[in-house]
Amino acid sequence: MSHIEVLESELRSFQIELTSEQKRVLARYCGELVHWNKQINLTGLGGSDMVRRLVVGPLWVGCQLKPQGVLADIGSGNGSPAIPLHVLCKFSKAHLIETRARRVAFLRHITATLELTGVIVHRSRFEEIASELRPVDWITLQGVAFTEELLNSIRNIATATTTIVWISSPDARPPGNPFWTLQVPFTGNMVFLFRC
Repeated sequence: MSHIEVLESELRSFQIELTSEQKRVLARYCGELVHWNKQINLTGLGGSDMVRRLVVGPLWVGCQLKPQGVLADIGSGNGSPAIPLHVLCKFSKAHLIETRARRVAFLRHITATLELTGVIVHRSRFEEIASELRPVDWITLQGVAFTEELLNSIRNIATATTTIVWISSPDARPPGNPFWTLQVPFTGNMVFLFRC
């Protein structure tokens, strides 16, 4: 099956409607992930599992939360959840923050290839550039340890309305008390939402 066919099948399962253009962009993202994954380790997932966890799961989260404004994605690595969320929600600005050079190269390539406007890729730790990102409406983390140091850096730029979205495995224990928790269908991944 092609990436577009797998994507359309997963979208039907999650009952998510996208435009033809959004599907085309996300299928291309999947193709680039597979291609680049042969040279650098972007994900251990493949096939429908990759599409479900890295693309359609984040889309489902976006459909539930309807985020808008400015996004900061910490530890962007393979581009998920930021790229699917940006394709769905069209943030006015999306900061993709990654420390590893080869993954930064992938992120810069994919944002140019997909012609994603308003996306800025930073090669840095979030703690080092946090103050430059203000104001931020949404902060996402997936596959990133939610440490006290990171939380303190987030507090430095968060406003009363900034929402932190931590997507993690089903057995994750959230730091502190989230104000809302979601469970992604079919994957079991947990989504914890916080405000500082």
